[in-house]
Amino acid sequence: MHGRKSQYVYGPVPSRRLGRSLGVDLVPFKICTYDCIYCQLGRTTGKTVMRKEYVPVEAVLAELERTLAGCDRPDYISLAGSGEPTLNARIGEVIHRIKAMTSIPVAVLTNGSLLWIREVREALMEADLVLPSLDAGNERLFRHVNRPHEEILFDVMVDGLRVFTKRFPGQVWLEVFLLPGVTGVPSEVRRIGELVKRIQPALVQLNTTRRPPAEIFATPLAEEQMKALKRFFPMDVQIIAGTSGEEPQLLESNRIEADDIMALLARRPCTCDDVAVGLGVHVAEALKHLELLTTTGKATVVLDDGRAFYAVNRPDQGCTTMERYLESCRTEFWEKVFQAEQDYLIRHLKGRREVLSVGCGPAIIEGGLERSGFSVTGLDVSREALDRAPDGIRTVAGRAEEMPFPEGTFDAVIFVASLQFIENYTAALREAAKVLRPGGRIIVMLLNPRSGFVRQRLNDPDSYVQKLRHADLEEIEEVMNRDFDLRTEYFLGIDKGQICDASDPDQATLYVLRGEKRPVRLKEAVE
Repeated sequence: MHGRKSQYVYGPVPSRRLGRSLGVDLVPFKICTYDCIYCQLGRTTGKTVMRKEYVPVEAVLAELERTLAGCDRPDYISLAGSGEPTLNARIGEVIHRIKAMTSIPVAVLTNGSLLWIREVREALMEADLVLPSLDAGNERLFRHVNRPHEEILFDVMVDGLRVFTKRFPGQVWLEVFLLPGVTGVPSEVRRIGELVKRIQPALVQLNTTRRPPAEIFATPLAEEQMKALKRFFPMDVQIIAGTSGEEPQLLESNRIEADDIMALLARRPCTCDDVAVGLGVHVAEALKHLELLTTTGKATVVLDDGRAFYAVNRPDQGCTTMERYLESCRTEFWEKVFQAEQDYLIRHLKGRREVLSVGCGPAIIEGGLERSGFSVTGLDVSREALDRAPDGIRTVAGRAEEMPFPEGTFDAVIFVASLQFIENYTAALREAAKVLRPGGRIIVMLLNPRSGFVRQRLNDPDSYVQKLRHADLEEIEEVMNRDFDLRTEYFLGIDKGQICDASDPDQATLYVLRGEKRPVRLKEAVE
């Protein structure tokens, strides 16, 4: 629309909160202080609290000036985009220079996580509107929903919101993102409402998942439930989830370019209607360009609740990664590894029929267990991976830290090289104990960081082992000892690409903890 490829400026995009908003990116893609489970941009790739000039401010302002000269006047210029804008140490200067450039009001969309820092509060004082968020009423749910950087404390963050709102000369609209069964229940919303009383924003805006989220279990809250929860807030409440309901102001079709659409999709998934409204073209014109982008592999279509969203086709996105993984699993080496693990499990699961495999992925080993007579349920956060599981496996999409099963459901729970990749493995083990029947068996296969095979992959940027979160085997064993009577052993030696029996910690790829659920003592049961 403005004749040059957009790098930092995108839109205008349709927004229920800001009308037609011209976006400005001040940080690279997914550089953020949070890793929210509902984020439409996917998981955070650079979680940080370090403030610096992430993108060249002069280039940003020059691109904004060119864009304003070539597009219809938007309702707002919004500093938002691909990450947390207050991480840019020069955001205050950007706001000041935009105000000197145009009379269009400036809005800052922020998660509010850094407003406890005085210099961040001061940097935003010239903005017209600031839209922070508050998605939880206590530390526990804050850690679960927003997954913040470890240096951000819940109470300090909330007080930062309060202090900023009190001093800010413009308006503060506070977004509250609600999720069913998590924060979208009366008891939790009541807690959030009490905090909102302290913060005193001009407006509260309730939202829920509308685009494909970072985690498949972050599902949307029904509009009727959101309306019922409005009563817990002491001021005006607006529900902003849903479609924009806007009609595009049509421009001549030759003013739209593929780069303009890609700039939109790079910041968030959009429907065809979103693109049409944002770029001011007919829906048919937008669809023509979107189909070309998907045909050439630049964009991909994601179905969510029956709606088609278009997103930038990033190299690590979609089924490409899964296909690559499945292809590697078909090699002779990995087939031997899986067979050895499967044989071990069959030997130690004898007499246990109902088996839960946590973090099963496409359930390759679990398929062998099912064929050997076990009734297997596979739990994983990735619906895409579960869709590749064998037909005989019951699959459930969900988090290991919050297993969606009643107490005492299974005879055995297994973690096949998955526990160390779970963010809160302690919670996952508690859940495993809960869903096991009395005397139920647990088998946990841990990658052994001492082995040469694992050490090599820890240094390989293309290996999935790079994502290992927990390497302290003694700590994991200590946690498991709280609920289980354990036996341990090193297993599955790999030497020069060959599989061998090994109890040597420098050769054994796996450290296995197996045991039985310890009976609950009477005192613990009463407590």
